[in-house]
Amino acid sequence: MNLFRSEEHVKAWPLHFQAADAYVMPVSEWADVFSASMFRNRLDTDYLERSQEYLQDYRQALLLKGKAIPAPDRVLLTVMFTDIVDSTRRAASEGDDTWRGLLEQHNDITRNQIRHFGGTEVKQTGDGFLSSFTSPARAVRAGAAIRDAAAAIGLQVRVGIHSGECEVLGNDLGGIAVHIGARVAAAANPAEVLVTQTVVTAMTGSGIDFVDRGVHELKGVPNTWQLHAAQV
Repeated sequence: MNLFRSEEHVKAWPLHFQAADAYVMPVSEWADVFSASMFRNRLDTDYLERSQEYLQDYRQALLLKGKAIPAPDRVLLTVMFTDIVDSTRRAASEGDDTWRGLLEQHNDITRNQIRHFGGTEVKQTGDGFLSSFTSPARAVRAGAAIRDAAAAIGLQVRVGIHSGECEVLGNDLGGIAVHIGARVAAAANPAEVLVTQTVVTAMTGSGIDFVDRGVHELKGVPNTWQLHAAQV
């Protein structure tokens, strides 16, 4: 039995689906490792959304059977998280129709600027986006452009940017670099483009100035991190 239930699910599975036959296990072998209830959970309709949670169990199951899932590809990228500030309160005050219209404008603005600066939209994250760039300077300029265009329609956006090695999970990205980017965005003030020291160092000579925002602890991320606000 294959873990995947349809060709569509195979394509959506975020990690080396092309090699699935080399590492999936029959039901009988899964039953030796997982209880019946846990195995049924793997077939829930939302299992793709929780794939990273299940992946660790899957790795352990494979190791117990003398198999190993292929390691994900890793690439050096700059990741950018954008998020609408105070979106819940704004949605309540604006009303559904007005807020839906603002969200559509915001989404169009964000996608247009990501493309304009040569980035790639990875996914929507609530009222924001995760995108990737091969150039940190392009990411910073895209973040500033999104912030400014959103302000023109009455929305405040915060931006967090980090450069590092990311795991390529199908159409998604994973790894500690992505987690750091998300935490940096959470630490940003309204209308701020906040970046890590890694980004600042990589952008030496870019002509963009940065203001030191001090040392921060990022939830779930080891060590402390020096953050800077881009002056764009």
